[in-house]
Amino acid sequence: MIKKCWLFILVALFLGITQANAITLKFNGFIADEADLLSPEVENDLNMTLWDLQKKSGADLVVVTLPSLNGKTVEETAIDIGRSYKLGAKEKNNGVVFLTAPNERRMRIELGTGLEDKIAMNTLESIRDEDILPYYKRENYEAGIRRGAYLLANTVAMAENVQIQAQGNCPPKASSNSRRRENYPWWFWPIAIILSIFSPRRRFNSGRFGGFGGGGGFGGCGCSGSW
Repeated sequence: MIKKCWLFILVALFLGITQANAITLKFNGFIADEADLLSPEVENDLNMTLWDLQKKSGADLVVVTLPSLNGKTVEETAIDIGRSYKLGAKEKNNGVVFLTAPNERRMRIELGTGLEDKIAMNTLESIRDEDILPYYKRENYEAGIRRGAYLLANTVAMAENVQIQAQGNCPPKASSNSRRRENYPWWFWPIAIILSIFSPRRRFNSGRFGGFGGGGGFGGCGCSGSW
């Protein structure tokens, strides 16, 4: 009887420690912007795109920004997020975590175990080095997150043999060795503004979003970056 009591206490302590260390995020659809880097319009466009990916493939690609890693590594944090929120379809484990911690200047792309053999590591590293980090080095985090999320969504879609409908515009590739703004022709911005005003936009309805798929298989496959 005493042994059973001690066993119960140890299990309770273990569960309490696990829950205390579990990361808690406030998701708006597929986005938890805890560091407040994204505008509502960008969140809506990304959510519509990632929702389409989920509907067609079961893949959960989440975009997470954190003001602090709280002493953990970016790798540990990304794995915790994927496992805690059970990302990806249960039978496929095709979740992805795109994590950015601007204050520590660290980012991570973490693949679920079901995507490890479908997406080459050099593909992730190319997206990190050529598409995300050049914007982060300018501290233009919103553009870097937008471009990274769109490219990652398309990469997962191709790996799962589906075609997705992206909403919003993917920012152009930024130069990694220049801090100047891109030199667009004078007529570019008026046309861009008009198109943004009059182009039809679907609104993300969180009530129709059924949550994540119940996978959560993450084994530490991915790539990290700093700037």
